[in-house]
Amino acid sequence: MAALNVRGYNNNVQYERSVASQQHPRPSVIPWKKELCNSVQLIGIVATPVQIKHLSSGKVLAWSRLAVKKSPTETAWINLTFWDELAHVASQHIEKGHQIYVSGRLVSDTVEADDGKQQTYYKVKNYAANTAGSTEELWQAFFANPVDWWENRKNKRCPNYPDFKHKDTGEALWIEGRYNPPWVKSQLSILDTRLESFQDQQASMGANFMNGGDFTPF
Repeated sequence: MAALNVRGYNNNVQYERSVASQQHPRPSVIPWKKELCNSVQLIGIVATPVQIKHLSSGKVLAWSRLAVKKSPTETAWINLTFWDELAHVASQHIEKGHQIYVSGRLVSDTVEADDGKQQTYYKVKNYAANTAGSTEELWQAFFANPVDWWENRKNKRCPNYPDFKHKDTGEALWIEGRYNPPWVKSQLSILDTRLESFQDQQASMGANFMNGGDFTPF
């Protein structure tokens, strides 16, 4: 019995050596592409009706939420944002309960709750979402309607927390952002000055509305 076991073991070793000596074709070389560094494809159910807003800057923004089944008992929630023409398409053709396919870059935003626990939210953006052009559009949307954004500069829970965050879509902006246009800080200075003046003038009236239409064009 022992001899048979040893002989069988030796046969296995010889088989493994034979397999290891075979020449297998080299995997195909995939050229480096920026969009492939972070690329996701998801199929899920639209969980909320698409909301659309026309910004005073001329941009059109729409948003919704996608429920992606990870297992029969687990669901991943992904925020979706659409800009301009795609925003119109989404608002006209996507409804709650539809099953849709989305692709793009997966980004996350970690928020610390009041109890100290951190929650991570995920969002799918198109491949141009991190370029200078799209960041400039976000800043334009911010200055066009600053009241639509949460102001976090004075109460940031951690250094990486965004300075401004859209109240509806969760889009985030950082003053020291890598792709910021050069006029951001000067426009923020104008905004802060006008906001302080406005608050001083309206404090007795309890007004809390500000129109961003008078800012310097960019």
